[in-house]
Amino acid sequence: MATVAVDFDGVIHRYGRGWGDGTIYDEPVEGAFEALRALMAKHAVFVFTTREREPVAAWLRAQGGFETTTRVPGRFWNQRGVLLVTDRKLPAIAYVDDRAVRFHDWEQAMADIATFERKD
Repeated sequence: MATVAVDFDGVIHRYGRGWGDGTIYDEPVEGAFEALRALMAKHAVFVFTTREREPVAAWLRAQGGFETTTRVPGRFWNQRGVLLVTDRKLPAIAYVDDRAVRFHDWEQAMADIATFERKD
């Protein structure tokens, strides 16, 4: 079974005002819960975040009705049907992140990073 990693802020949580005071204040990104359910039907899925894990897990339970855990059972996550919320980068076949740069070579990566810098 393959594992997919999904970032929380900007991918699941709309994150319209940035970090702010650290609370989870916004609505879900449109289609996020449906996409998570579709992924979970085929893959083990974990949510990665720099936030405290328990509030994120509670938000996912309350807003989306997901079964969640914050307990990482080891080096891998391979349980389907339960969302793991973690601050660790675990092995996965794909990482869904709104701030990611897909690496092909360093010239392309540096050019992509420069586009992020222009947005600040």
